[in-house]
Amino acid sequence: MLSDWFQNAWTTLFFFIIRPMWKWILHRVTGKCELLRVTYEERQGAKRTLRIERSLKLSNVSYLHQLSIEEDVDILGAAEEVMKLKQIIPEVHMKFRRDFQDCMCQICGYKRLKREIEVMRKTPYSQENSEHEEKLMQLWEILMPDQKLDARKSKQWSIIGFQGEDPLTDFRGMGILGLNQLLYFALQYSDQCKHLLSRSHHPKYGYSFAIVGINLTNLIYSGLVEGSLRTHFYNMAEKAPRIQDFHEVYCHVFWEFDKFWFEEEPEDIMQFGPLRDKFNRKLLHKLSKSQTILHSDFQRKK
Repeated sequence: MLSDWFQNAWTTLFFFIIRPMWKWILHRVTGKCELLRVTYEERQGAKRTLRIERSLKLSNVSYLHQLSIEEDVDILGAAEEVMKLKQIIPEVHMKFRRDFQDCMCQICGYKRLKREIEVMRKTPYSQENSEHEEKLMQLWEILMPDQKLDARKSKQWSIIGFQGEDPLTDFRGMGILGLNQLLYFALQYSDQCKHLLSRSHHPKYGYSFAIVGINLTNLIYSGLVEGSLRTHFYNMAEKAPRIQDFHEVYCHVFWEFDKFWFEEEPEDIMQFGPLRDKFNRKLLHKLSKSQTILHSDFQRKK
């Protein structure tokens, strides 16, 4: 209880007294506000955008703080307003407007991406939805081109790693997002996807391909919501990240998890939970480094 009190007291002291005082001193010494200093000190990428984002979030100026919250910001107008508030002379600091706009584009784009992904996750798979059914059948046809599906509900679904006779039950946790990501991988990287499916049938280290894929969708969804994926997206995309970029992360993570799984040589599939958590810790550690980009070696189909 006492330690909590000290922690709260220190947090209050830092954010309301020490930090503002230090910012004031730096402003007096350098002649630049915090936002301007960041654009001078950091090159384009995650380190700069994360510092801009943090500065806005912690600002005592309501307009600046609001910029860190809103998704749909007039980015051009926001840059002009910030320059007025902070008395940044455009003729002197010619790069600031563009650099700040780029950062805001990434910050707002990340929030919009979270919103779009959340809509997919909350959209349940429906057998009554013809688009959902077409996607599921397309997934089968890509992964099993030489084997015809006997019926909509079939034990054959276990070949590509679903648990029961009807895959819709496996999509409940991640909704249509789980299927969209499996299909994206199969469409864009069919050779690599079928390679992983083949490896998933290993007699000793095999795993349920589709179920693992849905679990990895959950893993990167958590990274998106909790913010760890900002490092990748702020380094990878000069502007706003797109849904396709999120799917590319999925393909990379699936490929890397398969390698990790075989390197660990699990005793059986019951080791999946602990190994998934270990893999996630490694991924989070990688994303904690400011220069990280989750890059895959394979190329998208033309």
